[in-house]
Amino acid sequence: MLLLKKTGFDRQELPVETRYACGMNIAWIWLSGLAFAVIHSWLATSRCKDALYRRGVGRKAYRMAYSLLAIVLTALWFGFVSLLPDAPLYHMEGGAKWLMIGLQLAGLGIVVMSFRAIDVSAFLGLSETADAPDPFVETGIYRYIRHPMYTGVMLALFASPSQTVNSMNLFAVIALYFIIGARFEERRMLAVHPAYADYMKRVPAFIPFRALFPPSRRPQ
Repeated sequence: MLLLKKTGFDRQELPVETRYACGMNIAWIWLSGLAFAVIHSWLATSRCKDALYRRGVGRKAYRMAYSLLAIVLTALWFGFVSLLPDAPLYHMEGGAKWLMIGLQLAGLGIVVMSFRAIDVSAFLGLSETADAPDPFVETGIYRYIRHPMYTGVMLALFASPSQTVNSMNLFAVIALYFIIGARFEERRMLAVHPAYADYMKRVPAFIPFRALFPPSRRPQ
């Protein structure tokens, strides 16, 4: 049974113009991703927040506007990438395909568990919490990984049984942004919650090594 069908192309067989176009598409994906990251990250900085607060914008209104703008920016970015010419990389079939779909469902499950462990209304800006704007949560799935939302999304994206040149580059940009963004988020958490330092020592960032390989099961 065929498990992996190569649907890509041999770069050496393509005309120079086509190779140039493919390279430009990849460059546009990374440049647009950089623009998205800069705007999204700047809006989350204390400088931006303080400037808005001084102008009378409340924390609840800020969080709601931030969430809505993030959705709009993401939709615009994905829409822009979808308009770029693309080429397939691979398409999995048979058991491999269903294995990857299972991994995608697992990723979505991790995202759902992430939301179940937090106050979703506060996350979306519909209400406020005592720990706002950066609540410290270590219950539920957060006992095993510090950034389960990022882990779940990356797993769902990279486990796709079909990938194209553009999709792989888009997912790589997203993963890199998650990894870098997590570092900045943790700096803010350490500034607000000193206990977060101990949490970082006990709980891995993206892969639940301790849950998958507890000390009692590790080979001696």
